[in-house]
Amino acid sequence: MFSSKENVLLTLALLRAYGIKQAVLCPGSRDIPLVQGLAQCHEISCHSFTDERAAGFAAIGLILQTKAPCAVVVTSGSALLNLHPAVCEAYYRHLPLLIISADRAAAWIGQNDGQTLPQINVFNSLVKYCGQACEVKDKLDAWHCERTIKEALLALTTPPFAPVQLNVPIGDPFFDFSVATLPVLQPLEAASLADLPTICARYRRIALILSASDLDTPPTGAQQEALAARFVIIAEQLSNAQQACFLNYPELWAGQLLKQDATAQAQMAPDLVITLGGQILSKALKRYLRLCDCDHLDLSADGTVADVFMHERYIIKASYSDALHALCALPQEKLAPPYLAPQDYALKTSPNRVVLPYSHIGMLQRLLNALPPHSVLHLANSSTVRYAAYFALPPQVRVYANRGVNGIEGSLSTAVGAALADPEHLHFVCIGDLSFFYDLNALWTRGMVKNLRVILFNNSGGEIFAALPGLKLDARAANFVTAPHQTSALPWAQSCGFKVATVTSAAQMDALLPKLQQTSAAPYLVEVMTKVDDDLAAVKQLTTALITTN
Repeated sequence: MFSSKENVLLTLALLRAYGIKQAVLCPGSRDIPLVQGLAQCHEISCHSFTDERAAGFAAIGLILQTKAPCAVVVTSGSALLNLHPAVCEAYYRHLPLLIISADRAAAWIGQNDGQTLPQINVFNSLVKYCGQACEVKDKLDAWHCERTIKEALLALTTPPFAPVQLNVPIGDPFFDFSVATLPVLQPLEAASLADLPTICARYRRIALILSASDLDTPPTGAQQEALAARFVIIAEQLSNAQQACFLNYPELWAGQLLKQDATAQAQMAPDLVITLGGQILSKALKRYLRLCDCDHLDLSADGTVADVFMHERYIIKASYSDALHALCALPQEKLAPPYLAPQDYALKTSPNRVVLPYSHIGMLQRLLNALPPHSVLHLANSSTVRYAAYFALPPQVRVYANRGVNGIEGSLSTAVGAALADPEHLHFVCIGDLSFFYDLNALWTRGMVKNLRVILFNNSGGEIFAALPGLKLDARAANFVTAPHQTSALPWAQSCGFKVATVTSAAQMDALLPKLQQTSAAPYLVEVMTKVDDDLAAVKQLTTALITTN
């Protein structure tokens, strides 16, 4: 029988799944659920040592003879500190030593309770990875715990080898051994591009998500055709890859699916989703795929765990270009044809053609439709980048956004820097008022950025907060959250050498667009004045029009 502590069960199940065959066990009370469970795992040979210092070096000896990882399990408190010499030795000899440290509830650390000390990162730079298999109270905790253990064991079993620490807090009471069997879990696999054909051949319904690729060359037309012949392609706007046969509006598509029943959702679901690129913008797409019963293969340059859909199964470390080439070269005859046809997700009405009233999204639509070829578009967080994702861009327009951590700071500065480095092309930055005023010193530069076009959408506050579903704020709280103001950017922009204009109607916007498309002796700042209620109503009008015509 096994402990009823779910983090203990997950730890034991994944030790077995990753093929750990040797464990050195030290006596104590807090590690009893782990020790008792390991003693029931007949696939793992257990060895008893009272002195933790000796236990650590004994584990090193087992690693040297078996040429395989070994775990050493200790109780909470100073027992863990006694492993330090062995951990240091294993680090400098590049040995896969797994330290499993039982721990007490974090609330008791520093409270004069026995055998408690901060155990996370106690070995500092001497371990390759340190993670905490948190105690499980709900489904999110269970996923977090399982993912952390997988990360630890993946680090342990992947070269270059080094010690790894897994800290397992075990709260009171912990003497319930009522679980008959361990769960059966799939390991997180570090694969290679050479494994890609074998992995893909296991699945019938494969979707490939293309997201931001800032320093990489986007897929060529031929590559996009090759990908579309092999997969269902979900292309985010920031991927700079959009074809008529791609699923180009993931937020709208997934948002509609989330409103349907489980049967309808399952009919559109992949059984393998492959990701290539950076962070995924669409919230609805992430929510939908987290509900799906699918596996996730992530292609990334650093090979780190990024389990955004809570289904990660494979990690392949590869550059964007190498991964793209490998995907395009997959033997088509060995793959199932794309499980959805373009008509299954294509919109009957182009969002670019929906007639929208004067508003943030309406004027953004007009601007995007009018972008000249070879221009560069910079989108600020948070409303602007999401609104822009509803529209297709003209050909040969490259788009960027600061989606690393998705903060409002720095969008304007990033666009200024890009424009300075690329004076031969026009750079358009679409930005909301709070993002702009947070970063307004970006305009204060010694170099005249003649090729910069700043389109400031000013609705006197944080519009995105008013749109959050379920958020209801009283007047006082709303004043702090949305930060209402009556500030104009024009005086500052003029003092920095910008040509400026105010827009309060669609006709004024249309009249300005030809000027923004031309080269000029000075940069432009256009302040588009809107109202929050009008902005939210226009977004609803667009989404309603697209849903009813789809």
